[in-house]
Amino acid sequence: MSKNKSVANKQNLKEKFFSRDMKKIAQEKKDVRRNIITANTHFSVTEAYKAARTNIMFTTASEKGCKKIIITSSVAKEGKSTTSTNLAITFAQTGARTLIIEADLRRPKLHQYLNLPNETGMAEYLGGFIDDPHEIVQHIDAYNLDCITGGHIPPNPSELLISPAMEKMLEIFAEEYDYIFIDSPPVNVVTDPVSVAKLMTGAVIVVRQNYTTSESLRQAIAALEFGNIKILGYILNNSADMRDYTYNRYKYKYGYRYGGKQYSYRSSHSHYSSYSHSNKNQ
Repeated sequence: MSKNKSVANKQNLKEKFFSRDMKKIAQEKKDVRRNIITANTHFSVTEAYKAARTNIMFTTASEKGCKKIIITSSVAKEGKSTTSTNLAITFAQTGARTLIIEADLRRPKLHQYLNLPNETGMAEYLGGFIDDPHEIVQHIDAYNLDCITGGHIPPNPSELLISPAMEKMLEIFAEEYDYIFIDSPPVNVVTDPVSVAKLMTGAVIVVRQNYTTSESLRQAIAALEFGNIKILGYILNNSADMRDYTYNRYKYKYGYRYGGKQYSYRSSHSHYSSYSHSNKNQ
């Protein structure tokens, strides 16, 4: 085999290899977006998120001004990022000025969920490379929602999230938004959520059925309470429970499939808001 032919074969193999890799990346992005609510999302899914929205609104009604809510979980893969995104979208649908912020700087995924560029974001602002936080805000017309992605993965995410720049940014945006949602890392994995939650109105914990253990949930609650963080409620995810609800003569069965997954809805009037759906991506 000639040298030129050998080089050509290697080039072809390289192109095929990276072509498969790019297809895999594209498919992964498509998979994480399939559970994000849109105008075509099943009625039951949107109604479930609206119920969670109502519960959070009532729980934070006594808070003056902007409500700053951190969404966390005990461990990874409990569905907190999907839940954070869908909650922010649901609040924005009411006309409320809503901002969602990526605070999981070790594994930023918010840009994938919302199909946004991620060249500059939280890491660049908190690291001092950008002076004005407005420069990292991206607006999504389809949802009337503002978003700050994570940016490049920094070497010191914990230090950045507890820096004065973080507090300054929240103070600035609290004057401009009605609701700010922060998608944080799992509370039992790193200390970031507790540090950030001290600046927030309260925390919502995402719990995944048949995955989250009672011990890990207790540890998460204990960590937040130790930091004097107000726990607004929890959201039950990946529930296989099927329930019927009646209102006057109308009967609704909140069991359905969305994105190839099974969903069910459960409403609670207690201190903890409860919503469940199935997604396995963080």
